[in-house]
Amino acid sequence: MNENPVENIPNNATLEQCRDSILQCLMQGTAGHYRIGLLYNHIVAHRLALGRCRTTRDYFRRHVRVLSHRTLTMYGAVANTFSLPVCEKYGMASLGSLLEYMRLAHIWIFHIDRKEPGPTPIEIPRRGGLQIAKPFSDCTAEDLRAAIQARRSWPGAGKLEQEEGPVERYLDILRRHFNEHSRFPPRMDAQVNNRRVHLRIRHLRVWELEKLAEALRPTLKTPEPVAPAEPLPSRWAQWLNSRRERPAP
Repeated sequence: MNENPVENIPNNATLEQCRDSILQCLMQGTAGHYRIGLLYNHIVAHRLALGRCRTTRDYFRRHVRVLSHRTLTMYGAVANTFSLPVCEKYGMASLGSLLEYMRLAHIWIFHIDRKEPGPTPIEIPRRGGLQIAKPFSDCTAEDLRAAIQARRSWPGAGKLEQEEGPVERYLDILRRHFNEHSRFPPRMDAQVNNRRVHLRIRHLRVWELEKLAEALRPTLKTPEPVAPAEPLPSRWAQWLNSRRERPAP
């Protein structure tokens, strides 16, 4: 098979040919890594490895041990999104970090310019809870790593204290309720940020909002009935009461 990264992979390429091409492209720099991403996407799209192993990941774990599954998926995502000139300009690892940041920040791919992703703003955390926005082209590897870590640790990495036990109780009730009534329960966790507890519920479907309210209803305290206030006595009644309470001479 021709190893020119610019050329497309033929549809009749076999699994053995793709594997040999991946091993040959390891030492070819960014162009070779871009070609590896195209080959990986070809294997996944045509389901070539499913006839040999249970999953594509198992096949690469057995026959292509020099590359981790995380690296392969990153190469595939970058090759599927950007062109070779963009990858040679910014590097495969930096563009992979950009895609991961966009996924965590809920930024759609059509919101950026795939031909020139350099102006894409990246929010980088600083001390004291501050954040600064820098274009992707000016970010270093440490900046991208810090931005991704800040997105992953939303809203904070603090642990729950003993006085925040009711939050754990809420989590147990919600998890037990959704595990019993839903095939795909949402993900729930609680963390502390700025001395406040944040309850995060992810992947909750719209039609399950009633289930959420139903699960939380037993944990919410009903307000106690307030007795009606007694009317204040008039000035004449206050004067009579004061005369009655006055001791006799």
